[in-house]
Parts: sequence; structure tokens; C-alpha cells
Amino acid sequence: MPDATEFATYARLLRLTPVSDVQLAPTTLAVETPNPATRPRRRLKLEGIVSFLLLVALPTCLAVTYFAFFAADRYESEARFILRSPGRTISAQLPNLLQAAGIARASDDGYIVQEFLQSRDALEVLEKNADLKAAYAAGGHDFLWKFPNFFTSRTEEGLYWHYQRMMSAEFDNTTGVSTLKMQAFAPEAAQRLAAALLVSAEGLVNRLNERARQDAIKVADSEVERMKARALAAQAALTAFRERERLVDPSQVTLAVLETIARLSVEAATLSVQIAELEKTSRNSPQIAPLRSRRGAIEAQIATERHRLAGDAQAIAPRIAEYERLMLEREFAAKALIAAMTALETAKIEAQRQQVYLEKVATPARQDYPTYPWRVVWCLVTLVAGYMTWRMWRILVKDAADHAKP
Repeated sequence: MPDATEFATYARLLRLTPVSDVQLAPTTLAVETPNPATRPRRRLKLEGIVSFLLLVALPTCLAVTYFAFFAADRYESEARFILRSPGRTISAQLPNLLQAAGIARASDDGYIVQEFLQSRDALEVLEKNADLKAAYAAGGHDFLWKFPNFFTSRTEEGLYWHYQRMMSAEFDNTTGVSTLKMQAFAPEAAQRLAAALLVSAEGLVNRLNERARQDAIKVADSEVERMKARALAAQAALTAFRERERLVDPSQVTLAVLETIARLSVEAATLSVQIAELEKTSRNSPQIAPLRSRRGAIEAQIATERHRLAGDAQAIAPRIAEYERLMLEREFAAKALIAAMTALETAKIEAQRQQVYLEKVATPARQDYPTYPWRVVWCLVTLVAGYMTWRMWRILVKDAADHAKP
């Protein structure tokens, strides 16, 4: 046993303050004191257990409970259809049967039908004809998918939002095939709702066809009436001209005047020849004076006839110009009337042919097995997601604890 002098020496060497009067009992047993560093570890372990229960066990139990006791089976009825138009170039992607039929898909109408199926008009049709609310209210205790539920109210807006959850409409621009999927809590209800949507979509296509036909016939008919009015106006203007001028055809009068001028010119030329012969053979012949007088009268008549043709405003030439203009207008009006009537007949023939057809590729089927919900899958997803969340939480807590140490 070292004495007090050796303890003082060791204390000076270690630079520690000596403790005097220390009595060491050789028979006293050493008692282990608790380590304060173990307390944070126990707290972290307890927090890990609590967080695991909250983030993993509790959500998984809730998911299992919901899918085992509350989730209702949802059946999905699927229908496929195509919109086609006759007399167009068919796409290479369509079946050979459609190519042989000489039809083409109508892409624009496909998008129109898709928008209609997702609209409130389609919802209103289902409410009136397919008892939509009763089909959605048959979800039993499924507080997430039946109508109304925690997320949707009993209003029309809530019903529309729930309708968008239960229905999907897709249009494939490559093949031109539209796909309609409708969910319900009973297979008969899903089939009924899908069939009602197809009927309403076909009704929309028929309304579009009817409106297009009516517009085409209406435009052609109005054009025919306008051309009739134009032709009647042209004929009335021509009749008024004839009554005013007292001439049926000024061109015929012109021909008569021209024939008169030609005949008088020939006669004047003959008299000139006779006068020239008499002046050569018998300069003092008494026939020369009458011949010259007659030739002068004929030349005066020729001048009168020419003045009658194109001398002033009362001449025949301005009347002929106005007459030809009226005749040309009547001919144009008649041709335009014939073209308008032809277009009207064509529009009537085209109106008898439907421009867009809705052909069902696959009719709504009645399922024997529910499509939704995926109970096992969603329980596993909840378990995996909760575990991943818990692991991230543990990493963050541990990292925070490590940074908190001095």
C-alpha cells in the first residue's frame, strides 16, 4: 500500500489535485454506475419502435382493414368503336376489310366524340336513361368509391367529378379506334352505362350528320333561289328594253340596214358605171342628168342608213350594245341557275348518304370477375411505402442525433 508521500508525487506528475485523507477499504466491492451515454440509445430505440408502428404498421393495418371489410368490387365494361367516312383515302393501318369497303376513319370526329363522352352532356344522358346515381350509390360501405363519399358532395358537380373517376375515353389517332371504359359496382350496371354512352355517342354523330346535311341543302337551296331571282331580273330587264325600244332583236334590224346599204351601194356603183359610159360615148345625152340625180339620191339614202346605224344616241349601235349586255347577263344568270340546281340535287343525294358512321368494334361486355380493387397489390404498396418512409425517417433522426453530439 503506497503512502501519502507517493500519492502526492503521482499527483504532481499527473498535474492533478491530490485528495488527502483517502481511506481505501481493501474489502469494499466495486459497484458499477450507470453510463449516461446509454440513455440516448434507449430513447432512439423507443422512438424507432413508435415510428415503425405509426409509419408502417398502422397504415398497413388500415389498408388491410379497408380492402378486407370496406372496399367494394368494381366491375369494368369496355367498348371499342371506330368512326368512318365513305369515299376517302383509307389509312394503311386499318384492317383490310375496311379498305375493301372503301371507307376512311374520321379523326376529327373521333376527338369530338371523346370530348362528348367526358362532358356534362353525357352525364345528363346517363342520369336520364341509365340510372347513374343508383349505380354509383350501390357501393355498400366503400366510403372512398361510392357516391356520395368523403371527397364528393351530393351536388351535380360532385357527381360529375365522380363520373370522371369511373369513366375513361381514349382515342388512338394511329388506328382511329376509340376505347370506352366504364366502372360500376355491379357488372350489369357497368354494361348498362357503357351501352348508354355508346348510344348517346352515336346520337351525337347522327346529329352532326343531320346538321351537316341540313346546312348543305339550305345553302344550295338559297343559292338556287338567288340564281332564280337573278335570271328573272335579267329577263325582266330584257323585256323592258324591248318594250321601250319597240325592238325584239336590234341585231336583226342592223342586218336589214346593212343589207339595204349594200344593195344601195351596188346600185350606186352601177349608175356610176352607166354615167361614165354615157359621158364617153355621148357627152350631150339627155340620160346623164337623170342618172346623176338618181345616183345622188341613192348616196343620200346610204348616208341616212349609215347615220341610222351609228350616228347619235338614237342610232342602232348603242341599242345593240345594251341589248347584247342584257342578253349576256341573261345567259350568265341561266348558266348560274343550272349550276345551282345541279348543286342542290347533288346536296340532296349526298344528304341521303350518312357522312360519318359509328361502327362498334367491341360491344360492352358483362364481366364475371371484378377488375378493381387490387387488394393485395395496394396492401403491399402501402407496406413498402410505409417502410421506405420509416427508413428515411430513421436516417434523418440518426443523422440529427449524430450532429447534436459535442
